[in-house]
Amino acid sequence: MPYFKDDGQRNYEYKLASGQFNPENLDPDSRQVFDILRELGVKLVYCRYNGGGDEGFAQLSGIKLEDRIVEFDELKYQLADGSLGTKTSEYLRSYYSYFGEPSREQRVEFFLDLFASSLATHLLGEGYGTGEYSMKGSFRANLVTGEIIDQQKE
Repeated sequence: MPYFKDDGQRNYEYKLASGQFNPENLDPDSRQVFDILRELGVKLVYCRYNGGGDEGFAQLSGIKLEDRIVEFDELKYQLADGSLGTKTSEYLRSYYSYFGEPSREQRVEFFLDLFASSLATHLLGEGYGTGEYSMKGSFRANLVTGEIIDQQKE
């Protein structure tokens, strides 16, 4: 969840973030993930983010499919037999250049996290997670309306 420094003091105040994305403005890899998820009937995705110092990360944690939540691992194995399981890109090749050829499941995980990172950028802005602080939280993105909502920790 994003915290913002209050008047240059060491106090941080919580503020919910919200954002909007347009599928047309997603990078080609994220757009392909978006299209695959929509073809499955996914309307909501759930993601986590964290960061601090010089890096920010986002991971897809689940989806809402009809009336149930599908957790990440189940989704990853379900998608591994489809086109994401064989997809490649410059980013994937660069990431796995030292590890060898990625498995189908690793490819899916890579592209789902890339999609989550793209959504996090629409919610939190470029360079999210970088700075003299630590941040973590979660959000949900509506794939029908493009609305992204930060979720307050309970």
